[in-house]
Amino acid sequence: MNIIYKYNNENVDFNEVRNILIKAFGGRRIDEKEKIEKAFINSSHVIYAYDDSKLIGFARAISDIEWAIIYNVALDPNYQSKGLGKEILNRLVKSLGNRHIFTYTHPRTISYYEHLGFKRSKMAFKYVKYIEKEIIDKQEKTGFFLPNGYRFENEIKEVIKKEKINRIKKIDYKNDLNDISYDDLNELLEKAFNHKRDINKTIEEFRSSQYFNFAFDGSKLVGCARLITDGVSEALLLNVAVDPDYQGNGIAKKIISNLAEEAKGYDIFIHANPNSYSFYNSSTDFKRYKTAFAYISDTEPDNNDFFIPKGYRYPDEFYNEEIKYYKGKILN
Repeated sequence: MNIIYKYNNENVDFNEVRNILIKAFGGRRIDEKEKIEKAFINSSHVIYAYDDSKLIGFARAISDIEWAIIYNVALDPNYQSKGLGKEILNRLVKSLGNRHIFTYTHPRTISYYEHLGFKRSKMAFKYVKYIEKEIIDKQEKTGFFLPNGYRFENEIKEVIKKEKINRIKKIDYKNDLNDISYDDLNELLEKAFNHKRDINKTIEEFRSSQYFNFAFDGSKLVGCARLITDGVSEALLLNVAVDPDYQGNGIAKKIISNLAEEAKGYDIFIHANPNSYSFYNSSTDFKRYKTAFAYISDTEPDNNDFFIPKGYRYPDEFYNEEIKYYKGKILN
């Protein structure tokens, strides 16, 4: 073998890309060649592996300057068990630099991603309101999602009663950047997430997004969120923020609903902050992933609020009818 790696879409035969996807993901629906080509071209990072001139594998990611999510990690079955899938993924991760990197996978390949340095996430959700029930039911049976309302041990806490929230009579919503004050936007994000931000980063992130929604109380910016997408089927939901003085008024739910309505047809993924898990966990519009991962470097400390210990398996992962068998052990 003479393996060559390429990091751009120049002269790629997307019929061959589709053929490998069909062979690698047998049984799953694969888009037509035109949609696949558009998704790869719109991705911020791509990698292709060739054996001389023969395409044998690839992967892609969508990202902004801080966040990224990986899709379509695929290898020709004739080249599996040679370490090439690992090399493709490692090279893609390296090209993404210091971004926060996420992905989700089939239950069969959980151990594979753990082996590559990814950690299973507790905080990943999928927006399902506009996805066909048959598709979600199939994914649930296959083992992609936790039961509705599932909580981990560290999330089972005494409910603390908060002071009564002042209900806001009228909130206005806007879906473009025209006349948005970036100073106000940056201040809102700092207040919502309780840490300082570089305003230049805020400007770049929102300008590089394809969809956004903002909430106003009169002229005051009180909420925001945005989506980055591949222009075809995949989207990453980011910066869902509401001024703490306005929380409890359904603003975040409305912002997300506005975005999802505008971006119908996309699979919307979010990796939430542990402080906001109950918002997503209690919503019928979201399903909590069992098979989502974040890439964690060796130098980063474990965080039990975000991640599951390596090797942990849910009870149904010992034997699952949809995937026939899955090896694993439950940790006490």
